Amino acid sequence: MDCFYKILNEKQHHQAGLNEYNFDHPDAFDIDLMAETLKKLKEGRKVEVPVYNFVTHSREVTTGILVFHSPDILKMLDMKVFVDTDADVRLARRLKRDISQRGRDLEGVLKQYSTMVQPSYINYIAPSMAHADIIVPRGGENKVAIQLIVQHVHTQLQLRGFKLRETLAQSYIGQPMPESLHLLPTTPQVKGLHTFIRNHATPRDEFIFYSKRLIRLVIEYALGFLPFKDVSVETPQGVSYAGKRLGSEKLCGVSILRAGETMEQAVCDVCKDIRIGKILIQTNQTTGEPELYYLRLPKDIKDYHVILMDATVATGAAAMMAIRVLLDHDVPEENILLVSLLMAEIGVHSIAYAFPNVRIVTSALDPEINEKFYVIPGIGNFGDRYFGTEPSI
Repeated sequence: MDCFYKILNEKQHHQAGLNEYNFDHPDAFDIDLMAETLKKLKEGRKVEVPVYNFVTHSREVTTGILVFHSPDILKMLDMKVFVDTDADVRLARRLKRDISQRGRDLEGVLKQYSTMVQPSYINYIAPSMAHADIIVPRGGENKVAIQLIVQHVHTQLQLRGFKLRETLAQSYIGQPMPESLHLLPTTPQVKGLHTFIRNHATPRDEFIFYSKRLIRLVIEYALGFLPFKDVSVETPQGVSYAGKRLGSEKLCGVSILRAGETMEQAVCDVCKDIRIGKILIQTNQTTGEPELYYLRLPKDIKDYHVILMDATVATGAAAMMAIRVLLDHDVPEENILLVSLLMAEIGVHSIAYAFPNVRIVTSALDPEINEKFYVIPGIGNFGDRYFGTEPSI
């Protein structure tokens, strides 16, 4: 909970410098921010957890105790664990941390501990043990208690069934499409290409041929949503021409294997020297949920604009996992462009709700998915049809 300390005003900052500000009182915490963060996490949304700087007493640009004090927070918690530690151990840890990490002297730490920390523990923290489902003595050294907690968490997850895709499939029915969605204009050519690739009787060689044409169109359309800058060039006739050039030279294509791999050639054809990354996400045959199996990304991908490629998006669960991977590698959300041939409406809603700054580009939008999470009317299993791995009847 340390990351949710309030930013101090000038007077409070002065008190903190004199070891006279009580960081262990409930009023020192931004409970509203913590509640909002937990609410978003329970909804599966992206959150920015602040990092508190105890030297400047402010939150860092990048991104406990008393967690049971707020009734609103208590209602959100599925399991409440109180880690009980001996008073001498707590004092020793505080001395070591505040002196070595926060630049305080021994006298100041002891003064703060005796006048603020210890009274706050007696008045606020110790009484909160009554709300705990589990009290763990000896903290991290109690291996038995930790193992029991881990087993309980696994059991609860299994009882709840990991039904992410099923939950997504039932959400957002009838809602208007998000502004982050960009649909390739439905020209007669685009409609004709869809007619070929959606037809179950289309031979594999023709399916590949027309899929490549459609992929090229949607990739070129998607490039228009990347940042461009104004440039002026001189034509062979010696006349100045006011044009455009891509605003960033750092562009990376990331394919969600295996169907997304079919889009790599098109992005390489239209973006010279583009780097390519890969993410392998497969469905667990037992739970029916997506799992991350393989990852290969440029080390400095945080500095790139990323074209994330997947041939079809149904519930959006796999795409959401891939976006989460990119965010975990410090790629800004607004630098991600998700490109697909075909999406279901529910997948678009799910992605846009969780990641509102990710732009979504597709050539067609279908209204629903079936019980096997295939898009309806759809194009079947795109990867199997493209790579010729459809199971024989």
